[in-house]
Amino acid sequence: MSKVYYTTIDGRTKIAENTWEVSFKYPLNFSFQAGQYIQVEVPQLLYPDSKGSSRLFSIASSPIDQKKVSIAFRDTGSGFKRSLKELPLGSPINIEGPHGFITLPQNSIYPLVLIAGGIGITPYMSMIRYYSERSFTFPITLLYANRNKESAAYLSELQDLANRNKNFILKPKFGRIDEQFILQNTKKTGIEKYLWYVVGPPLMVEDIKNRLIIMGINPLRILEESYTGY
Repeated sequence: MSKVYYTTIDGRTKIAENTWEVSFKYPLNFSFQAGQYIQVEVPQLLYPDSKGSSRLFSIASSPIDQKKVSIAFRDTGSGFKRSLKELPLGSPINIEGPHGFITLPQNSIYPLVLIAGGIGITPYMSMIRYYSERSFTFPITLLYANRNKESAAYLSELQDLANRNKNFILKPKFGRIDEQFILQNTKKTGIEKYLWYVVGPPLMVEDIKNRLIIMGINPLRILEESYTGY
C-alpha cells in the first residue's frame, strides 16, 4: 500500500514554452525508482478546479537527488496548475506513492530506445539523469518529438548529457515520429535487438506501438505509459 508524505513547494522554473517544473522538498523516508510517478495534492487551492485538488505526475528528478522531488507540466490554465504556479514557496503539499512499473533497469543486456512525445519526457528525465549519475554503460537512444524547439522541455540539458556520455544518444524531432525516423536512428543495431519504451499522449502511444508491432517488434518488448491530460 502506498504512503502519503507531507512536504512543501521548494522551487519552480519555466523549462519551455508554457511548461513548468515544480520542485518539492524531499520528504523524510521517501524513495522511488527512476521512471515512477506520484499523486500530488494541493491542500488549499488558490483557484477552483472541477477535477479536484490532486493529479498524477511522473517524477522528473533523479532518485539520487535527496534534496527535492520535481515534476513538470504544460500549463493548461486549470485551477490546480495555476495554484501550483502561484502558491508561495514553502506552501504545504501532499505526495502519495510512488507508483508505476516502467522503470530504468539497473543493468540491461539490451540497448534501450526511449520514445517521448511532448511532456512525456518527464519520466525519462528521471531515468536519464540517474543513468548519467550512475555512469551506466548500456546504450540508450532517446527519440523525442515536439511541435518546435521552444516547446521542447529539458532539450538543452539533454543535449549536454548526450555530449558528455557517448552511450546516450539524443535524436529530437519537431513533428511526428514516423517509421522512417525510427529506422534511421536504430538500423545500426537492428530494431529487433532493442527494448522499447513509449510515453506520451494516448493517441501517440497507440500509434507508435502499432507501428513498432508492424515493423516486427515483439509486443512483450514494448513498455508503454499514456498521459491523458489534466
